[in-house]
Amino acid sequence: MVAPQTVKAGLTSLLLGTAFIIGAASGALAQYEPSGNPIMAPAPQTPFADYVHATRQQIRTVLKAGRFAHENKPFGPFDLEQVVDMRSPYSIAPDETACDIAGRDLAQGEKVGFLAVHGLTDSPYWLTDIRDQLRVQFPCAVFNGVILPGHGTAPADLTDVTYQDWLDTVRFGLDGFDSDITHIIPVGYSMGAALIGREVAERNNDPRISAMIMLSPGLAAKSEMAWLTPYVRYVKKWVGQATESDPVKYGSMAMNAAAEFHLVTEPYRDGSIAKSNVPLFAAISSDDQTVNPLVAVDYFCTKNDASIKHMIWYQGETNILDEHPKCDRIDVVSSSNDQMRTINHAHTAITMSPENPVYGLDGVIRDCGHYSDPADQLSCKTGTDTVYGERNLVESATPGTLRRGTFNPDFAAMMDKMVTFVSATLGTQKPQ
Repeated sequence: MVAPQTVKAGLTSLLLGTAFIIGAASGALAQYEPSGNPIMAPAPQTPFADYVHATRQQIRTVLKAGRFAHENKPFGPFDLEQVVDMRSPYSIAPDETACDIAGRDLAQGEKVGFLAVHGLTDSPYWLTDIRDQLRVQFPCAVFNGVILPGHGTAPADLTDVTYQDWLDTVRFGLDGFDSDITHIIPVGYSMGAALIGREVAERNNDPRISAMIMLSPGLAAKSEMAWLTPYVRYVKKWVGQATESDPVKYGSMAMNAAAEFHLVTEPYRDGSIAKSNVPLFAAISSDDQTVNPLVAVDYFCTKNDASIKHMIWYQGETNILDEHPKCDRIDVVSSSNDQMRTINHAHTAITMSPENPVYGLDGVIRDCGHYSDPADQLSCKTGTDTVYGERNLVESATPGTLRRGTFNPDFAAMMDKMVTFVSATLGTQKPQ
């Protein structure tokens, strides 16, 4: 999802009745205009491989004409093909060699399909570390990833999209596996978790849905002002705008996108989402400043009746779980990690490995957008005494020293638990 400080600032100005206008100095930059060729929900009967090929070409065409043709290195060190690779949907066949060595059976992922669904303003890249680790453990499995309508091209393409377009894409992804796949496991990050949860609720008796995995599940916005977005979008185009230099995701959020996120999460907020008996794995930070983590706890405890389920609650600075109704199988793990200079977990940290070349400990992207002072931003990006955490630590940290967390220091341990969970749902290993 978009950097929450951008959202908060935009909604605050919204309440004050302040219109956001791009200044004359910045001009009508191309990245803030509709691409004219937005990603849309694929036709239901389209072969998944055809969808991947056509969408990759579409993203390449838009970025080449709209950004790379007019700007010198619009995404820093990443060239056009690298950005296309990161933003595009994919379909990865089983690793035949590894599968043969391990033994072609269910325990190695034979006849298993994983579907990755990213979050708001993000792209399929956001779940690739999860995907790659699961591939090591389940080499016989198929791994597919979709891109949600409005994403991958220009942030203004989210000004004319509906949550039904997003749900249609998830439905297409679940239906896109070949008939020989008998176990389907959707994996959703942030808003992607809300989307897979809604679709699974609609097909709760589908024997092929074997489990679902929700990471930083965006089942309700953190902001108490989110309810305004469906109304304000008709008079205000942007929640907030930021530099569009990230190769993976948008830095800006259209008000329409925020409104549709609020609408798609309504069944979770009002409790009307149907109960599910599909095994569930979830992981979320207590300090998440983008979504409300307690709504995820409520869903896990009251809306999922599976005998196999596991939630990792990354406990940070906020002890909101202590007095909240909860249930068994919530695994409380400390967010702090001195070796990796992590104080707590940001919303954006859960799915990424510390070794990730873009967002890891030594990654290219350093999230310092919570600082408005240029000197603090520079110190955050280049300093040697920086720490990683969520934005709720900004006021208590020395100015210019807090980077928003974009990797999970507990990634390896989380993946071990996830693999155990998946094996248990397949019946090849006992749950812990």
